[in-house]
Amino acid sequence: VAKMMRLENWGNSRLDAVVWNQTLWKNSLYKNWKDDAGLKPYVAVNGQFRPKTTIKEGKWYRFRFVLAAIEQRVEVRMDPNAQNQARCEFQLLAKDGVYLNEAPRPIEDIFLVSGSRADVAIRCLCEPSFVFPGATTRPCESHLTYTATRQPMGLGDTGLAVMVVETTDRMLTLVTESSVAPTPTMEPEIEPFAVRRPCYLADLTKVTVAKENTHSLDLPQLYPMMIKVDGKGYTWGHEQPPALAEVPVGQIQEWHVTGIRYHPLHVHVNPYQITSIFNDPYYHVGDWHDTFFSTGIGFATIRLNIDTFTGMMIAHCHNLEHEDNGMMGWFKIIGKEGTKWAGAKTYDPTCYNEAFPGAVAPKKPVVWR
Repeated sequence: VAKMMRLENWGNSRLDAVVWNQTLWKNSLYKNWKDDAGLKPYVAVNGQFRPKTTIKEGKWYRFRFVLAAIEQRVEVRMDPNAQNQARCEFQLLAKDGVYLNEAPRPIEDIFLVSGSRADVAIRCLCEPSFVFPGATTRPCESHLTYTATRQPMGLGDTGLAVMVVETTDRMLTLVTESSVAPTPTMEPEIEPFAVRRPCYLADLTKVTVAKENTHSLDLPQLYPMMIKVDGKGYTWGHEQPPALAEVPVGQIQEWHVTGIRYHPLHVHVNPYQITSIFNDPYYHVGDWHDTFFSTGIGFATIRLNIDTFTGMMIAHCHNLEHEDNGMMGWFKIIGKEGTKWAGAKTYDPTCYNEAFPGAVAPKKPVVWR
């Protein structure tokens, strides 16, 4: 069962009178909301403020989280301080529309920046009462909270971005009902799985990349806002700047990226795979993305399969304030339109270039004798 969660950030904007009168003003926590207008971001889920959705106890649900925001990152987690709530587990399946190399992956927090997506399987179980440990109340509720953070511009490239925590609040309530009380039916664990991929998503982690296709890409903290490739960059103002580099179609690019602790990197046309990153709880080697904002260290290595299309490929910071101040550039993809990487099937023999040929038969588990 899938539930779409479109998260919208209300920071630095005015709400219409209906939302104000019917929702925020009646909530005692926000009686002084007008005094904070434009300073604190709030999150709407599918256009609703603090909505509730009902799920069955012990059943897996697939939630797709999509964040639309101007400059904030949102971290989603279960409320650790709530009492008598359901105990829910998160299993990450996919990010930015691409399945993990091996799914699911247990997580506690979901890290979202504007434009990023996460597909998460959620299963909840009602816990014994905090007041009466021998009793379990059904239905029970579990609260998803969010913390909105941002990195302001121009605070110095010290190697550690300045993190401003703007709001921590409730985002969504999961009302967990039991169809068979007092002992609910628990669906089995999700078995690890891998999917058959199109060849433009063939695993690049073990590929040897040509020296001429290896570049450094820097997103600096200080003004002027720009993307630099191999030490050179341009601020994109009223006139289109020159291309940052020429990249050949049908080949693999490797970029050593810095500045992703305070600038979410978004690339058009071709997704990229993380091939090196240090100790990040959410972004792992092998993960595919089109928008990437490290939760810890500010550097990583990514690889791109420049597939099929020639022409302009845009790269920019996905923080609107930074982008509007010029942190945007483009690569010129050269070569023959339609060219594909010849090495894809060497590294992933099951990948496909045409219509989906069907799933690969699962491997039988090893039996030790």
